[in-house]
Amino acid sequence: MNARKRGRSVNETDKLMRDLSGTHPEAPPHGDVLDSNSDKKLTNVLRVFGSSGESSYNTPPNRNSSPQDWSKLIDRVRSAALRVREVEADAHEQEMRVREILKNVQEDIKSANERVRAAEAHARDIQARADALLRVADDRVKAAEERARVAEEWLTQLSITIIDGFEGGNAERLIA
Repeated sequence: MNARKRGRSVNETDKLMRDLSGTHPEAPPHGDVLDSNSDKKLTNVLRVFGSSGESSYNTPPNRNSSPQDWSKLIDRVRSAALRVREVEADAHEQEMRVREILKNVQEDIKSANERVRAAEAHARDIQARADALLRVADDRVKAAEERARVAEEWLTQLSITIIDGFEGGNAERLIA
């Protein structure tokens, strides 16, 4: 089992090295010789994954490193990949929560807009009734003013009739 695991690690190491060197899986490997560009890529990868808290790597593994060093590197890469997946899962969960909150806010806004429209319709209805009541009251005021004018004319006519009927000395008493 250990030999099998080591064989798998070597295959994974080879694959990682091919990925870092920029060669395609179909292309034949170039042996153990890597160019300086590949070393730079590997160093950059190790710098990214080197902050995992392990201080055993003062220098990144290179082509002369032991299979154990490469296995540790692969473990660190796996650990980093796992952490990336966890972060992605957390981000997805947060995105889902944000979408749910956004959906609730949109529903609240829609409900508030409906309440505003209902309140505006109610206000228009109240305004229409108030306008109708004001027209009725205005008509009543006009009718009352007309009745008062007619009554005043009758009182004036009655006053003239009374004065004309009592002309003479008694008329002065009535006027005073």
